[in-house]
Amino acid sequence: MNSIIVSIGDELLIGQTVNTNATWMGRELNNIGVEVLEVLTISDTETAIEDALKYAGNKVPLVLITGGLGPTKDDITKKVFAKFFNAPLVENKVVLENVKRMFKAYNSTMLPINNLQALVPEGCEVLLNKVGTAPGMWMENKQAIFVSMPGVPNEMKYLLKEEVSKRIVDKFDLPSIVHHSIMLQGIGESHIAEEISDIEDGLPAYLKLAYLPDVGVVKLRLTGRGSSERELKIEIKTIFDKIIERVSENVFSTTETTIEEVIGKLLSENKQTISTAESFTSGAIASTITRISGASSYFHGSVVSYSNQVKVNQLGVSKFDLSEKGAVSETVVKQMSIGVQKLMGTDFAIATTGIAGPNGGTEEIPIGSVWIGIASPRGVSAHRFNLGKGRDRIVRKAVFLALGLLLKELRQEN
Repeated sequence: MNSIIVSIGDELLIGQTVNTNATWMGRELNNIGVEVLEVLTISDTETAIEDALKYAGNKVPLVLITGGLGPTKDDITKKVFAKFFNAPLVENKVVLENVKRMFKAYNSTMLPINNLQALVPEGCEVLLNKVGTAPGMWMENKQAIFVSMPGVPNEMKYLLKEEVSKRIVDKFDLPSIVHHSIMLQGIGESHIAEEISDIEDGLPAYLKLAYLPDVGVVKLRLTGRGSSERELKIEIKTIFDKIIERVSENVFSTTETTIEEVIGKLLSENKQTISTAESFTSGAIASTITRISGASSYFHGSVVSYSNQVKVNQLGVSKFDLSEKGAVSETVVKQMSIGVQKLMGTDFAIATTGIAGPNGGTEEIPIGSVWIGIASPRGVSAHRFNLGKGRDRIVRKAVFLALGLLLKELRQEN
């Protein structure tokens, strides 16, 4: 079943507030079998709200609205809602008692303006908001069901979870929806598509494959809709097994997780440790690894060796090699890897050196030139990449390339 989300608020349109409500609602609705067809973000004006309600109601059977339900003059959603249904606003005693309870709980003075929160369109089904003062409102006409909720995130989430979702499930015959994802690294989406084109072309209409790329990572998500959740799960697994056979070298997880989580789990299970020596990445790899709770059990530390002096004094890099080969070289990155491995006493080490720009490139070593070194119990290796331009993008891509190389080494070692 299709739905449309209408998000009301000038603050959303001018970028003052990020519309996290729509993202959260889309995920929750999808979990119960409701597909969000569109998200409309509109201003706090009567015309914009009326137009959105008319448009959405003529297109889908379920319209969910958030925002504009406060007691102040700029919150006009409730008035427009009442006008749209040609229903006068009337005081609801249950809502009024809830408003009084909220003010009493917070030991706050209730002003006359707060009584306005108890006004609802006549004939609407009130959704009692136990975490705020603005009630949710459920109304129907011949075209669709309209559900209005507050824009305050915790209030909207409460109403959707506790009141709205249950009513939607009871009202509609919803399909089962199953999602499954696999995570890939070191391969672009176009190359994946080429490898699995025949599998994708053979998918039935009720299964949809989505490519969700980010810097250095691609998530493949397969979504199935049908009457049997069990059968969908079996079919999706069968298809993903075929896909994994084609791109197995690039799959770092068969569940929706991050590469740093996979690395952390492997290091923990094998009681192994890691350290980093970072030049142009400035500690970004160390920061990524330590996002995971419990990383202190396997991550020993990092040397941010931005200057050649630190490379020499802390990591033991040869002055001669720095002078003859340059800081961005295979020789130097290998010495950095070995140096931090010894300094930190770890099983594995990552080292990076490169030119992120926008200045500093030459014909021989242009901007985007990167060397990544991996030291392990088996020895040391170095890998060269040209990551193009864009300082932040180069750093982010290098982080994932480094972690991908480390993961391959971990899997070979263990």
